[in-house]
Amino acid sequence: MGAVSALTLLGLLLTARVALAAGAAPSARLTPPAELQQRVQDPERLAPFGLMLDAGIPEGAGLSVSFRPRHEVRLHLGATHNGIRAGARAGLTLLPLRGWMTPALTLELGHAQPADARGLERRMADRTLLPSPSFERVGYTYASALLGFEVQAPGGLTFFIRGGFSVMELYGPGMEDLDEPFRDALAPEEARPWRVRSTRPTAKLGILLSFG
Repeated sequence: MGAVSALTLLGLLLTARVALAAGAAPSARLTPPAELQQRVQDPERLAPFGLMLDAGIPEGAGLSVSFRPRHEVRLHLGATHNGIRAGARAGLTLLPLRGWMTPALTLELGHAQPADARGLERRMADRTLLPSPSFERVGYTYASALLGFEVQAPGGLTFFIRGGFSVMELYGPGMEDLDEPFRDALAPEEARPWRVRSTRPTAKLGILLSFG
């Protein structure tokens, strides 16, 4: 009986504590239904910031921070890596509808700096690295327009998939400043500066974690 009495007393104490807490905070029961409904329908109203991870072409893998000043607009800024060199990008996403799934229009600008003469010399002198100096001296700038959709999941997660096109400009600086042994390793056309512009399809998929 002692154990039963102790459990009964503990239950009474917990019940009394919950009742006191409820009586001390009546405002919790008086939340306006309209405000509660707005929070349910607009979960990102209190989560304007985000961390976005995605993969696609032409920029490769990307990690960005995002800011959503309005429900219809999201801005992002971050870094990318295409397996050879790092780059940076900035973008704008327009979200015209509300709900757990919405279409999205994204516009992005990105850039990756090519290797300079000294960096290329170090790359060509290191025999332990893969032989890709010609790719490392290529820089690029791109502007992309992508159309897709986003799906919101519980916990502030958003999954997205997008497709569109990119206007890319690939360029290589002149390598006349290379020391002679390294300059001789390049073909004459590789040593001269060059620039090529093209339009190509692009696509990406990713995930966004909203917080704040």
